[in-house]
Amino acid sequence: MSDRRRTSGPDERIGFTLLELIIVLVIMGVVGGMAIPHLRPSGYRADAAAQQIRSVVQTAQRTSLTRQFDVIVSVDTIKFGLRIAEDANNDGIIEAGEWKFWRPEGDFNRFAVPSVGVNGVVTTSVVGSTLKTVDGYPSIIFHRDGSASSDAEIYVVSSYKGRADWRAITISRSTSRTELYRLSGNSTTAKWMTIAQ
Repeated sequence: MSDRRRTSGPDERIGFTLLELIIVLVIMGVVGGMAIPHLRPSGYRADAAAQQIRSVVQTAQRTSLTRQFDVIVSVDTIKFGLRIAEDANNDGIIEAGEWKFWRPEGDFNRFAVPSVGVNGVVTTSVVGSTLKTVDGYPSIIFHRDGSASSDAEIYVVSSYKGRADWRAITISRSTSRTELYRLSGNSTTAKWMTIAQ
């Protein structure tokens, strides 16, 4: 048996040529150039803010059910934050010994009044038929039976490079159920669309 070994000659190269690398980089640049203008940072920020608010509301409702006392969620429309407080004696007042904390809702987001509300005309960023005011903030109290003190609509906007993306969070009074909405269209044809959950 003859032992033949194959040796690589000058024709058999492993790797890429400079021209091949340049072509790949050009293709990646063209694809990236088409995709980047379609990204909407303000839309992602608005979605994140709406989800955070919804999470706070759901946590407040669950806490009131499990702990069997009221939980108050107050909305700071100026600093864009939520205050969550456990009202252990159910008196509607947040006392020094009762647990509370603030949750900021992120940069570039704010509470604002949209051109049209989910259920009609709105004049403030937090709307509700029987909203409470606790320490000067519009507040929703979640009771130990799972209900809320008021139905509510909370409006959030995120802006980036002249584009504004609106989100709404609605709260049902009887069950504390939340729904998320996105504003679609311009000011004359604006319509709220439910966000799939």
